[in-house]
Amino acid sequence: MNFLSKIKNFFKPDKAQKFKHILKKIWAYAWPPLLGIVVIILVLAGLYGPSLKITYQEAMVGRKDLEAAQNNIVRQEFSDAQVNLKTGQAHLELAQTKLQKLKSLKKLPYIKNQIIAVDNLLSAGISTISGIKRLSSWAETVIKPFKAGKTFNLGELKPKQKDAILKAIYQAQPDLQAAKASIDLAMTQLDQIPKSGLISKINDAVKPFLEQLPQIQEGIAQAIPASKVIPGLLGYPSQQNYLFLLQNNSELRPTGGFIGTYGIIKIKSGEVVSFTTDNVYNLDDKAKKLNITPPAPLIQYNKTKKWFFRDSNWSPNFPTAAQEALSFYRREGGPERKIDGVIAVDPEVFKNLLRLTGPITINKKTFTSNNLVDELQYLTGYAYVNNIKIDTTQRKSIIGELGRSMIDKVLHLSKDKYGKAWTIFNEAVTQKHLLIWAANKSQQGILESLQWAGSVQSPSGDNLMVVDANIASLKTDPVIKKTISYELNKDNDQLVANLTLKYENTGKLTWKTTRYRTYTRIYVPLGSKLISSEGAMVECNSKKTGQVETFTELDHTVFGVFTCTEMGATKELKLKYQLSPRIAAQLEQGDYNLLVQKQPGTLATNFNVKVDLGGKLTSSFSLDKSAKIRQNSFTDTTNLEINREYSFKVEN
Repeated sequence: MNFLSKIKNFFKPDKAQKFKHILKKIWAYAWPPLLGIVVIILVLAGLYGPSLKITYQEAMVGRKDLEAAQNNIVRQEFSDAQVNLKTGQAHLELAQTKLQKLKSLKKLPYIKNQIIAVDNLLSAGISTISGIKRLSSWAETVIKPFKAGKTFNLGELKPKQKDAILKAIYQAQPDLQAAKASIDLAMTQLDQIPKSGLISKINDAVKPFLEQLPQIQEGIAQAIPASKVIPGLLGYPSQQNYLFLLQNNSELRPTGGFIGTYGIIKIKSGEVVSFTTDNVYNLDDKAKKLNITPPAPLIQYNKTKKWFFRDSNWSPNFPTAAQEALSFYRREGGPERKIDGVIAVDPEVFKNLLRLTGPITINKKTFTSNNLVDELQYLTGYAYVNNIKIDTTQRKSIIGELGRSMIDKVLHLSKDKYGKAWTIFNEAVTQKHLLIWAANKSQQGILESLQWAGSVQSPSGDNLMVVDANIASLKTDPVIKKTISYELNKDNDQLVANLTLKYENTGKLTWKTTRYRTYTRIYVPLGSKLISSEGAMVECNSKKTGQVETFTELDHTVFGVFTCTEMGATKELKLKYQLSPRIAAQLEQGDYNLLVQKQPGTLATNFNVKVDLGGKLTSSFSLDKSAKIRQNSFTDTTNLEINREYSFKVEN
């Protein structure tokens, strides 16, 4: 009998009657419970409906107040923001009070998670408002001198008004600490929200908090030490004098670039009292009688016979290089006796500031962010070398004029650009285009903690830092495409690393570009051992195989090697080495951490990493989209615009 005939027989009159009878029985049994559920819903709606409605309405109004406060803070209208925050907090507190009447509903499994989530979300909102209120109150104190002077222009403020601003920043600790405590509490309250089983509207409300609150927390954590050190660096309460180094990263050196120009900056209460610059050779040429032995690679590959100020930044650790530069400045007869610190910048800082201030014209020559480097190199290099009528001792005076003009423009920025100016500063120190060393040990300690000091870190886990030094290769670095590839595998009980450095010289022979000669130092964990190498050279045209030196420096094992990349060619340097047993011991405990440190002055060097440790990997913190974990293997294809850090738990 086929399927259709079965269906037909089922609906015969006698069977149809039986089916109706069954439905009646089901309905008879189901009706009382269904009716009971309807009654319960109606009762709950009657009892809790008003509280639910008020909770929702108050939360929405509180949210609007928060958004209004955010807009006022962006406009630096902190008094208005305070009003918004106060009313917003009141609305959220009322919403939470009404929510307490729903606590008896927690006995219902599904409803329970929703109430817990909303309760903690409201608590986090109230804590966040409390923290931001402290911050905006402090910010109002900071900008009070601007209002008193009826201007939001730093350049037009009087010294006493600048003093008041720096004093407010210096005294910020109680407000910042209180704000931090409130935001930390908000983070704890967010962590108590159930991770699943929430309705979409609650999830949508939680998501912005989860995205934005960690950023606020990180910002306050940075602001606390920054507020301690910034006033002092800016000459409050006493004047600060700095040795200024302009490092040309088109001719890369360990801490950022060749020192072609130096200067002295004097700052008092946030005001630049004076800023003078000079050609570094003017100082070096007067000190030819000095007989200081240069670092060995400069002797071997650059034929350098004596060590001078211009080559003083040989250490990639800026605190070391800064003190070396200051020592040379003094030994070579630098006139300023009182020096409180050293500030080094490369042209990237000036380029970014020009994007903010707009073009600057010096001696009928207009500088923009696009032409700055090329114009300066031409005017201070090629144009002077080929014009014997010009006094070469003055060839870099234009840099001082440009610097003074830029400082003046920054001080006269409108208030809506202050946020962008801070972003430029923060990116400059994070990306190591601006480095600061302070002679004051307390200030230096804070600079180290903020990672503004350009220090080479010595972490307990795996680490890698590749440091190049352009050796007599003109201004060739901008045409070099460099890729660092790091691969780590477990070989029995050992961890074996394979490092490949690829240099692609895209340049041609010009007055500023040529073959690329570099002495490279690779900093790896102390105790690591070189297994093999490929690509080391003795000299550009030599057929002899070069040697990789192994030595200890800055609490690292260091591999030093020379290579040369001809124009239009690609060169690869390969190193295979065994990681320190200390890292293998950490892996046995289920931990693997990797810090890849960027060399100061470099741009976004390509970086590839692949790690396979023979066990399942779980990242200890969120990874960029470029990073991928597949069971035992981790890969990332990114760049070294900043330091890169990875942390994993490993299941062996």
